[in-house]
Amino acid sequence: MEFRGLGFVPLFIAFWCTAWVAVSYTLTVIYGHAPLLMYISDTGNYYPEKITFKIGFLGMSNANLFLALLLYNFILLHAEAFGARQPMIQKILLAMGITSCIGTAVMSVFETAFYPVTHGVGAIFAFACGCVYNLWQAILLYKVPGIRRAICHIRMASSAMAFIGVITFSGCQLSVFTKLCIGDYAKQLSLTVSWKGYTICKRENQDSAV
Repeated sequence: MEFRGLGFVPLFIAFWCTAWVAVSYTLTVIYGHAPLLMYISDTGNYYPEKITFKIGFLGMSNANLFLALLLYNFILLHAEAFGARQPMIQKILLAMGITSCIGTAVMSVFETAFYPVTHGVGAIFAFACGCVYNLWQAILLYKVPGIRRAICHIRMASSAMAFIGVITFSGCQLSVFTKLCIGDYAKQLSLTVSWKGYTICKRENQDSAV
């Protein structure tokens, strides 16, 4: 069985993401569930925008999974144009792409307001693995015959920006974590962990802290 015209898949993902993000953001602002300047995760905590948040991320996760499998098979069919090592590299990248899709699904199901740890772990895997996957595929795109250089440059620039964003975010989070766990702040804070997530609060009395 042969399928033609599958080039619409990336375009569909772009329009899908734009549409549901716009709807979720608008509903969140209208109902006053978050300020104008918010994280995208803040649009998935309460109804009704919670519905579009879940549908949007789950739909994107499935579409990205289909696209990763499609690209994997395309490169295997044209392996001679990409080098002898590409099949093995593509298996690793496919695993990262699938991991990113699973992380996207996890962060869509578990809201940041009620399950911050689970949501955060899913987001880390989704964006970190997704950025590495897209950056490498953007580099590989230059070897595809017949592809316009402008498209290669656009994907490379967007992938590099996303990768830099992940590195910057990870560095900032590591800095905050270091201050909380190693610095003077750690002596004044207490950590409470439950099945819903964690809570960090300031100790009222250091000597009486458990």
